[in-house]
Amino acid sequence: MPQFSEIDWERAECWGIGTDLFYRVEEERNALAYPFIDAVRSICARCPIWKECLSYGFENEDYGVWGGLTSMERRGVRDPKKYPAQFRRAMYDLEQYGITLADIKECL
Repeated sequence: MPQFSEIDWERAECWGIGTDLFYRVEEERNALAYPFIDAVRSICARCPIWKECLSYGFENEDYGVWGGLTSMERRGVRDPKKYPAQFRRAMYDLEQYGITLADIKECL
């Protein structure tokens, strides 16, 4: 898994966007968060380094959206039975961008 300093963050689609958006969805955790989650996913899905970002998030971050997945969704990928609703929503959303479960599991 990549270390933070090993990732070329300047190539990220979110470079220059404030981090508030990527952490706000974690604070809301209700229907009000969906527009923010959708906005973040649309950024992450077109990012050239989303896999590195997601890998970093899986290993190092307990909060925020990394590679298009919230912390609960990242937990759901590891254990879909524990967070089934979050897992299903994330997969449905990401599949709209051509990102599959196999793609995500490459980041574990």
